[in-house]
Amino acid sequence: MKLKIGNIELENNIILAPMAGITNLAYRKMLKPFGCGMVVSEMISDFALIYNNKETINMLKTIKEEHPLAVQLFGGSKDSLVRGAKVLLEKGDFEILDINLGCPVPKVVKENSGSSWLKEERREELFEAMKALVDISNKPITAKIRIGWDEDSINAVETAKILEKAGISLIAIHGRTRKQFYEGKVNYDIIKKVKEEVSIPVIANGDITSLEKAIEVIEYTKADGLMIGRGALGNPKLITQIDAYLKDGTRIPNATFEEQIEYMQHHFLELEEVKGEYKAVQEMRGLSTHYLKGFPSCKQYKVKLTAMKSKEEFFRIVETIKKENF
Repeated sequence: MKLKIGNIELENNIILAPMAGITNLAYRKMLKPFGCGMVVSEMISDFALIYNNKETINMLKTIKEEHPLAVQLFGGSKDSLVRGAKVLLEKGDFEILDINLGCPVPKVVKENSGSSWLKEERREELFEAMKALVDISNKPITAKIRIGWDEDSINAVETAKILEKAGISLIAIHGRTRKQFYEGKVNYDIIKKVKEEVSIPVIANGDITSLEKAIEVIEYTKADGLMIGRGALGNPKLITQIDAYLKDGTRIPNATFEEQIEYMQHHFLELEEVKGEYKAVQEMRGLSTHYLKGFPSCKQYKVKLTAMKSKEEFFRIVETIKKENF
């Protein structure tokens, strides 16, 4: 199913969620061929853009194969968001500008960014900030939200109406409150209600970790698409499975252990190409274990991978896995 965001048409309605420290160029490049209609960058600070932070500017690097691309911006005030967005619009090569209104991390919220925008007392400020961004942008603007600050202030329907009125082109909703972080039950009922109340596309997000869950969520919420984050981390084939099913009902089997090891190697090599061997090794210490999740007798490999110190050691462990299992 194709999805239109403003004047941009995606090949399908599956979006790779932004994940801090994960959805860098290497990961986006790797995941795109699995069937993502669109990939989204890690969140980028408005102030880092304003002050021309070198590391942040490097995060804007892209390649043609990953487009259409959304870049996600976060900030705590209308003024700083607008200033940051102007830098992005001038320097960035992307199709969609996404605004982070859902990050629950304390250091982000403390700066009035992320989920802080969902507080009831900031409704007027939220509208003014989003409208200001829409007014200066020549690209469609989307937003990612949560269902509210806590259980006593679930306000996703009201927030969505404010965003629609401000001119936002699409809303992705993580079905938890800020207080829940990534724990507890995802509230798909609220996503369903939002879909019924606004006319712009609504994307469902949260705990979509299998094809069966994806089918359940999209059929129940009637959302216009799905945003997959942690569910695809270490399991990129999930994107392919969902894409195939939504196109024609085809059910592709889960990845084999052998396929997972190939994906893990691919991820390492993409990271090495973008960031060099040292950073690739550092990041894959944590990422590699996701590829082994759910397979028996992998504890010994996980221990070795989390302690590896070089590319040579990584591939030596990979060869051991292959020799002992395939």
